[in-house]
Amino acid sequence: MSTPDSASFRRLLAWSFGPCIPAWAVLAGLVAFAELGRGAAVAGGIVVFAIMALLVFSRLADFDRLIRYAEESLVNPDAPLPELSRSATARRLLAAIAALRKLWTERREAADGLARSGQDVLDALPDPLILIDRRRRIISANAAAGELFDMDRTAQRLAGRDLASVIRDPKVLEAADQALQQGRKGTTQFTLPSPVEHTFGALVMPLPPMKSEGNADGTAAVVALYDQTERLKTDRMRADFVANASHELRTPLAAVLGFIETLQGPARDDAEARDQFLEIMLKQANRMTRLIDDLLSLSRIELREHTRPTDIVDVADVIHATVELFDRQAKERRTTVTVSIAPDVPAIAGDAGELGQVFHNLLGNAIKYGGDDGKVEIIVTLSDTRPPSMQGRGGCMRIDVKDSGEGIPREHLPRLTERFYRIDTARSRQLGGTGLGLAIVKHIINRHRGAMTIDSEIGKGSVFTVFLPPANQSVAIRAAS
Repeated sequence: MSTPDSASFRRLLAWSFGPCIPAWAVLAGLVAFAELGRGAAVAGGIVVFAIMALLVFSRLADFDRLIRYAEESLVNPDAPLPELSRSATARRLLAAIAALRKLWTERREAADGLARSGQDVLDALPDPLILIDRRRRIISANAAAGELFDMDRTAQRLAGRDLASVIRDPKVLEAADQALQQGRKGTTQFTLPSPVEHTFGALVMPLPPMKSEGNADGTAAVVALYDQTERLKTDRMRADFVANASHELRTPLAAVLGFIETLQGPARDDAEARDQFLEIMLKQANRMTRLIDDLLSLSRIELREHTRPTDIVDVADVIHATVELFDRQAKERRTTVTVSIAPDVPAIAGDAGELGQVFHNLLGNAIKYGGDDGKVEIIVTLSDTRPPSMQGRGGCMRIDVKDSGEGIPREHLPRLTERFYRIDTARSRQLGGTGLGLAIVKHIINRHRGAMTIDSEIGKGSVFTVFLPPANQSVAIRAAS
């Protein structure tokens, strides 16, 4: 049995005095009425105190240990149970307290687990989500919200802040006030200018107030954000695509119609002019044919872009076949085409026809824009790293297509894969370009879950690099190890 400390000793001593007071009062009355001598009364009082002290220290000491245990449990929930050896009542009380503590601990762990599960569910959502109280303060947020607002990539620092300090758009705050004060959901749209401009839709939905510990107001509304940047960008691209396609077709069509009218009129009997106009009309018709073919090709690729090809393809065979197709054109431009393929390059999962179109467009551009007497190199290796824009881990196949042309100014590089984007429109049309070749390349590579980078230096040429994942993932992992 443990020895009580000084505070417990004083408390037990005080408890010993209390029960003695009635007996001492009786003894004092007997002395006052001369029924008992003072000496006997004092001796009786001492005996009464001794008996009470013995009972208190032997019985109530267990209750004092219970009190100390309860006080310590407030600070340390895992405090050890005291040893009670005298009082059966105290032991029953201790058993009840222990059972209550176990039940409270289980419920606390269940509540904590439920809270963690709820937060895990919120964090798993890809869209930012913010919970606010009736005073528009943030109660909680998910990981996507913390990452969006750059709070050390965590949502914890958002809690307790006013919504206006995070989203400074008046339309969002107005929708939040409407949901909190009028109980009506609101939707709006806002733009975050930095670090990269993004446009978000915001849905503010009022909720029944939920009281929580440390938060008297409770959750009153949820602010759900959804990124609309890609959709708006796609809508703009579609509108631009239709406008550009119409313009690209209108120009050669207008030329053909003009020549037809001329041949029907003033040049009807001019054989020399007729032959010249027919040749130009043929070029314009061929240009429209190439443009329509590329438009149809681009549409087919975009429809299948979400489906990854599964055929096993030997890239070396595809490249060699493509180089053979350009043999005549390369000789006409006096361009030297060399191919270097590393021996350890694996096969890939892909579509041979689409990959042939990738290398056809890249090699065709390299020959056309590399100039006469140029040099084109195709180098295939196994890279142990992947570019940041490529998913997955480990090694991958790397195909570099290098030319020795004039080079491309760096400000144009990010836009080269846009539809109908040309650095020199007149020269591109003169060389037979449609402005869709690199856009087709980009979408084919995306379908193959690869990536493409472009590097160029004025006066030294350009390098178009294609990264493709190997069919055997163990090859990729081995290359990275």
